[in-house]
Amino acid sequence: MSDFVIIANPASGTQAAPWLATRARELLQAAGKSVELRLTSGRGDARTFAAEAAAQGVPAVVGCGGDGTQQEIATALDGGATTLGLLPSGRCNDFARALGLAREATPESLVNVLLAGRRRALDLGAFRSPPDCAPSGEKRFLTVATLGFDSEVSRFVETRRLWLKGTPAYLYGVVRVLLRFRAPLVRLQGDFGVREERLLLAATGNAPSYGGAMLITPGAKLDDGVFQVCIVKEVSAWTVLRILPRVLKGTHVTHPAVTLLETRTLDIATPDGPQWVCADGETLGQTPCRLEVRPKALQALVP
Repeated sequence: MSDFVIIANPASGTQAAPWLATRARELLQAAGKSVELRLTSGRGDARTFAAEAAAQGVPAVVGCGGDGTQQEIATALDGGATTLGLLPSGRCNDFARALGLAREATPESLVNVLLAGRRRALDLGAFRSPPDCAPSGEKRFLTVATLGFDSEVSRFVETRRLWLKGTPAYLYGVVRVLLRFRAPLVRLQGDFGVREERLLLAATGNAPSYGGAMLITPGAKLDDGVFQVCIVKEVSAWTVLRILPRVLKGTHVTHPAVTLLETRTLDIATPDGPQWVCADGETLGQTPCRLEVRPKALQALVP
């Protein structure tokens, strides 16, 4: 049995994952560890490989890719003893950033975390659609589940191979989507009660940022057992452009159109028709849906 299984996504970010994974394997082997390297070839492979490793009792599975790759692996490791390690090499890497692992870190520093880092128990977000579906039909997410304008931007970036990466790609998507976006009627129910109104967006944060360090839910923590939900009322396109720069620093929360809520569960309905929900740069599904916190469901290696 290997000490580490590295799962690398060759299509993530700048396509540097195979190089980073190979270098990390060399460094781990030099430290006396046994390592298996597996490359994904399509959606779902990372989850499958991680589930196989966990079933074999591998102590740590290392995701080499972006937030979507880490999401798949975390889904497979949910509630188990196998620990998640990270080699961030994606477009945004918001989950790694929330854990103090910068994309600019060297292979040596990242491997040092894998060898000497501490285990930290983290929350996972769970997505159900429809609300009464069986648990086997759930999906997991790590950072921020989006609905409305930011979800449409996420899908725009997800479905196009843009030469822009990270925050610039997200900002380009904002401009393109803003020209055609119409605010949906949204019904939210959680620990805060019930709210129904037309919204620009509803962002449900397990972590503070999305889109490459855009602090949409700046108070969200990965281990506090609750979501921070940022809702923005229907506003003009000009107001969106004025609020957007403030999201980079998290100061948008003082704008009168912005409300922050906390909840352990969130039921979302859109009376005018289904709306897409996205997280970690991937599409989760459509409304109606329920989002739930799974406290301390994931073990991760952190600095």
